[in-house]
Amino acid sequence: PFRLTMDAYWKYQGEKDRKLYAVIDAFAQNNGQFGVSDARYVNVLKLFLQAFTQQEYVAHRSFAHLGRHFRGDGLRVACQQQAADELRHFQNQTHAFANFNKYFEGLHNPNHWFDHAWYLAAPKSFAEDAFSAGPFERLIALSFSFDYLLTKPLFVSYMSGAAHNGDLSSVSMGFSAQSDEARHMTMGLESVKFLLKQDPANLPIVQRWMDKWFWRGYRVMTLAAMMQDYMQPKHTTSRKEAWEMY
Repeated sequence: PFRLTMDAYWKYQGEKDRKLYAVIDAFAQNNGQFGVSDARYVNVLKLFLQAFTQQEYVAHRSFAHLGRHFRGDGLRVACQQQAADELRHFQNQTHAFANFNKYFEGLHNPNHWFDHAWYLAAPKSFAEDAFSAGPFERLIALSFSFDYLLTKPLFVSYMSGAAHNGDLSSVSMGFSAQSDEARHMTMGLESVKFLLKQDPANLPIVQRWMDKWFWRGYRVMTLAAMMQDYMQPKHTTSRKEAWEMY
């Protein structure tokens, strides 16, 4: 589904990163952190960094593991590229929030929070349970449930709220990640189609995985709902409205 050689992939991603970091640098040079709607907005960034950024890194490790063990060349290359995508997202999010870290407390050591804070139990258990699942269930969990069904309301509707609150650094990061997610969506859908074509007996197994991981992912996204409905000082659209629109 990626339909890219590695050479084309690096050129494509390099161009996106040049555009992204131009925005992040301009945001920092113009003291954009003081232009957000309210200092309370920084709490949104703390939660994003603790929950979703950490999941990006676990996903990177997970796809690197899959790429190492799958035997089909096409899927191995796709997993390799998605592992690089997820690591890129982790780094871009960390860099986008780094400027705020110079001026606001509480953005430090998200790895510690991910392991110890009770309110992060949903994303932590999702990431670790997906990592410990079998290879095909893991594709359903990550590429289909999360990438295909759940990233759009996060990287589109939430980022629109960030724009209304003056955080252009995060907006650019989210939209840059979203173009990667379009490829990830395709991989999730193709994985489901491939498994169903192999044997009719796979249908109840795949259906069970889809039900399970959609529900697990939906519970993770309650954090995004809290960020969107309660933690953005300038409120744009509710989580429910964004979800129903999607």
